[in-house]
Amino acid sequence: MTNKPSLVDFRALGPAAFVLLLALGHSPAAAQQTSSEDRTRQLWNTAFRAKRPAAPTPASTSTSTATAAPNSPAAPPLQLGEEDPGDSLVGITVWRLRPSLPEDDKDMRISSLDGGGDLTPERIEAETPLREGEKVRVSIEAARSGYLYVIDREQYADGSFGTPFLIFPTLRTHGGNNEVVAGRLVEIPAWDDRPRYFTMQPSRPDQTAEVLTILITPDPLPGLRIRRDPLRLTQDEVVAWENRWGSKVQRLEARGQIGKSYTKAEKEAATDRTRLLTHDEPLPQTMYRLEIKPGEPMLLNIPLKIQQ
Repeated sequence: MTNKPSLVDFRALGPAAFVLLLALGHSPAAAQQTSSEDRTRQLWNTAFRAKRPAAPTPASTSTSTATAAPNSPAAPPLQLGEEDPGDSLVGITVWRLRPSLPEDDKDMRISSLDGGGDLTPERIEAETPLREGEKVRVSIEAARSGYLYVIDREQYADGSFGTPFLIFPTLRTHGGNNEVVAGRLVEIPAWDDRPRYFTMQPSRPDQTAEVLTILITPDPLPGLRIRRDPLRLTQDEVVAWENRWGSKVQRLEARGQIGKSYTKAEKEAATDRTRLLTHDEPLPQTMYRLEIKPGEPMLLNIPLKIQQ
């Protein structure tokens, strides 16, 4: 690890071996496909919101407990061929840090440690190629309770991977507590890390991505000794988990949210484990649905691609 922060230094990303990308076009057929995707995303959004807690109703206006946020749309009825996603959803938001503008909320800014001034996180699509030197953060939210593990590997042009490191949990973040519930936001790096971002810094010329493997299990993984620093794993361990729990994964983007800036609600949820996102607060930029049986572990790979 060097003084200059980098994604390689923090070992925080993972591959997209099972991700099915729904591409968009401009033909009539593509327009119909876009409409179908919009509807599917709406169904996923509704299911995801339903797992979150409701926003509390102020005592001064009501004595009853809110069951749904006023702005939360009703779930569209399922149509033939559509399937209820249940809780097999994982939300990811990749934040690219850009130079702050005068109108940006000062509380949402992040100080650059290389003399570049203040930076503001804004949403990008999960697989947007990133230039060398660009800075990013990653938010993770599950639609179920469980235990979150995040593994980082470098990926190279021939498809091979570098040494895997378990970068979450560590004792430096929440004392190693990796329990998640719907509405709990986990951000990498954490807000008390220094720096609060990763810098895209390839370790060698043929590196094409940093890949995060996201694993959510119903019970803690046995045998892992969580430490203060990232834990080095073996390739065999990670491949065994992929073979055992890997599944088909469908991905959809919230196209209307691309470019939106970080919000107060998201920062609160990322810094306070007791603060859960509610029905009417921002949803993840990228939603993944895994084709698994109820109660099975969820595993998916998120590549942060390096622009060649």
